[in-house]
Amino acid sequence: MTVTEIHELNEKFQKGAVQLSELIPTGTLVQATSMLIRSARKIDNQFLKLLKAPSHSVFNQIMGQLEDETDEILFILDQLELANKKQKISLIDDFVKEGYDLMAIYSRCFDLIIGKKVKEEE
Repeated sequence: MTVTEIHELNEKFQKGAVQLSELIPTGTLVQATSMLIRSARKIDNQFLKLLKAPSHSVFNQIMGQLEDETDEILFILDQLELANKKQKISLIDDFVKEGYDLMAIYSRCFDLIIGKKVKEEE
């Protein structure tokens, strides 16, 4: 998967969050989707910076930020999944699955990038 394809998946996820908040406009859901969009944007921007990190310390700093934002998204997705257990709204289920899939892709990329960085340092 290319960086462009990952970026497009991230944008699709952000659009899904907007759609979710428009179709089910409760205060809590709007707040949660706003946080998801903010974190997804940060991940998208920081991911590109990680690939071009000029030093080990910058790399570690960016990686820490990416981990924090990924954790934030996963926490919110977990909350959405739990809140939707009774109602089983398919739009929410699909969105949560899409979010987990996107975070899995980023996680795999992070692992590969870290592995490459470690090999470069050996």
